Amino acid sequence: MYEKLRTHILPHQIPLNAKVMVAVSGGPDSIALSHILWRYSQENSSKGISLVLTHVHHGVRKESDQEVQLVQEIAAKWDIPCIIHRFDAKTYAHTMGQSFQEAAREWRYARWKEDMGVEGCTLLATAHHLGDQAETILYRLLRGSGTAGLAGIYPTKDSIIRPLLTFEKADILNYCAREELPYALDRSNEESVYVRNRIRLELLPSLEKDYNPRIQEALGRTGELLRWDEEYIAQQVEIAWKHYNLSDSLGTVGLKSEVFTEPAAIFSRLLRRAAMLVTGETRGLGYTYVSKIMGSEGKIGWMQDIPGMSVKITDEGIWFNCNTASLEEHAILDQKIINQASPEIALEMGHWSVIPSLNLEVGLLKEWNLSSSNGSMGSQESKVAVFSRELLTQYPGQWLCRTRRQGDKMWFQGVGHKSLKKIFQEDNISVKVRNKLPLIANGSEVLWIPGVRQSDLCRPDQNSERVYCILKATGPVLI
Repeated sequence: MYEKLRTHILPHQIPLNAKVMVAVSGGPDSIALSHILWRYSQENSSKGISLVLTHVHHGVRKESDQEVQLVQEIAAKWDIPCIIHRFDAKTYAHTMGQSFQEAAREWRYARWKEDMGVEGCTLLATAHHLGDQAETILYRLLRGSGTAGLAGIYPTKDSIIRPLLTFEKADILNYCAREELPYALDRSNEESVYVRNRIRLELLPSLEKDYNPRIQEALGRTGELLRWDEEYIAQQVEIAWKHYNLSDSLGTVGLKSEVFTEPAAIFSRLLRRAAMLVTGETRGLGYTYVSKIMGSEGKIGWMQDIPGMSVKITDEGIWFNCNTASLEEHAILDQKIINQASPEIALEMGHWSVIPSLNLEVGLLKEWNLSSSNGSMGSQESKVAVFSRELLTQYPGQWLCRTRRQGDKMWFQGVGHKSLKKIFQEDNISVKVRNKLPLIANGSEVLWIPGVRQSDLCRPDQNSERVYCILKATGPVLI
């Protein structure tokens, strides 16, 4: 394995004088990768390659402290700088409204990106292997992904390299045994709780046993072939975009009418790109809407409202407009709700305020008694948010209890700001409910949506003087 890496893979992935950040969990995959890169840099000192190890303690398993110690000892033995991060992964996942795996992955990559900037690293190396590739392709296949998704994990993409992507787990374990490398085992990877774990523990072994004993290699080869296709198609889309792209004096995005003659593979990608430029939604236009537009066959006068924008075909071509009418309609609706159903309520320290139209009371208290906060909000669990009083007072405006407005946003550690629309979409909150939910905000900065999420701004630490914002029912809750 090392000979193939040394000769054919690492020279192409790591340029001269590169500084590489290596993500190390403490498991056999990342320990082997760390050793391989350290060995390669030592044997090829003239290349000027240097390393930095980074490890994340998720605060979940009791073995995590031992894994931190293992990574630190290895870094010290090989004389490599080592960064340790600790965070409460379960709380973070709950706050973000995401699965544990999704939220933890998002947090890790955000930290690694920051670390790379601080340490001056140009590359991030992760230890994904052939089994991870097969698992990813199967996972995306089950979700109905297209070519881009089924291309799987890229061996090199942006600033991330994955040197072990073509090697099986057995190759990695053999390398660790041969080099006498210590490593930890994460037993949670053996629990059939998450979909990806079930694919790895149940589906892949079944396919290997009953259909193809070399299924991992077959899926890896499929991913590579689709990457070739996807890279070629992407080049053709760039050429087509330059040819068909239109814009008017207002910045509206359009495509010339001749675009309907393009093959579906090119046309669909041009539609997704145009939609992304208008809405800012990086995941692109969904298959259903792409099919509707393609099904119009370029008929002049055809129109369609889709989330966040409207599409119209003229004699010039097909135009994508930000759906300002829809936004204005929601803004008017919000304003009506603020004025009629849930007026702006200024929060005062130590006082309760009533929201009669929703049968709710809201209080901002230094100290509180749980027995005084009777009532509930239907099935919503979050009725109390805890803030740092010092951080609250740093905001010059008035903290209000109100409904949402256009431009509202929430800030999350390691992610930055998210629009309320994005949060509501992620939590599957209907538009009807979104317009009625009370929230705590200062200007466009939202701190808390009861029953949904709390921002990471103004959260208290152990030494903070705490303030409790309580929302309690005074009758049947009208949300």
